[in-house]
Amino acid sequence: MDRTRQSAPVAAGHSELGFVDRQIALRQIVADLRNLRDGVPDNFGQAPALDRLLRMIDASVISIAKADDEEWEIILMELLDLRATMTRLATGGAETSH
Repeated sequence: MDRTRQSAPVAAGHSELGFVDRQIALRQIVADLRNLRDGVPDNFGQAPALDRLLRMIDASVISIAKADDEEWEIILMELLDLRATMTRLATGGAETSH
């Protein structure tokens, strides 16, 4: 998967981002996820687990932004993967493998 395309608001060299830039990136991704949640059909946008996850990320922005570079990369990539999946759902491009 080409993650560079999914990380448009996040500068190249994710681990080189400073504390403030990491906070900005996290808040932007959460905002993107909320916007996508509102646009996804079939009641996916009403997912209480997703709402709780987004609230937890919001409440933990400072802790997440302070993570060491390796952990920061892992968290960021997971959030970008989630955003990519939700983008596919919102555009009707999701396919299930079941």
